[in-house]
This record gives sequence, C-alpha cells and structure tokens, in this order.
Amino acid sequence: MKNLFLTALAIALVIAIGSAVKPYWNKYWLQKEVQVAAVYGTKNTPENTKAFLLDKLKEEGYRIEEEDIHIEKDSKNNVTVTVRYSDKISIFGKELQKLHFTLSATEREIKAYY
Repeated sequence: MKNLFLTALAIALVIAIGSAVKPYWNKYWLQKEVQVAAVYGTKNTPENTKAFLLDKLKEEGYRIEEEDIHIEKDSKNNVTVTVRYSDKISIFGKELQKLHFTLSATEREIKAYY
C-alpha cells in the first residue's frame, strides 16, 4: 500500500512540474518563431511578415491573434517583431497562475558582397 501511495505521489509530482514548466517551454519556442519572422521581415513587407508569423503560430497550435503582433520596419530594413500573449500554469484543470509574456526580436538586413 505504501508503494502505491508513493508511486501516485511521484506521478502527481511529475505532472505538476511538467505543468509548471510548460508556459516557459512554449515561450522558448515562440521566441524562436519570432526570430525567424524577424529575419523573414528583412526581405518582405510587414503585412507579409505578420501573415507568415500568424500562419506559423496557427500551424503550431498557439492561440495568438493578429492584434497581439506588432511589426516595425525602417528604411534600412531593420525589423522588430513584438508578440504579446498570455499563458497559464494549471494543474489537473485548475488554473494556478496567469502569466503575461512579451517576446521581441530585432534583425537587420545583411547584404552579402562577393
């Protein structure tokens, strides 16, 4: 009986730790997508960049809306992509904490001279 209790406790602990880490794991991968979009934006218009990023995020299953993405591009093709979104830590269906994240990536066009 003691082993069954310890096994159940260990499983619950692993699930709790996994649930607490998930929003930060998502943030890491979203940051990578934002960086890719910033590089893409150096050669494309802000509208195309936003559409590219939205398609990629929808494909990956993230629920981020168009108004949460802000793209700035200057005359030298320097691009800044900013994404604001919320995530939550929930364990067994109960929300423990809501987290707000702002991700930003800046890239500049590099022209290769050969």
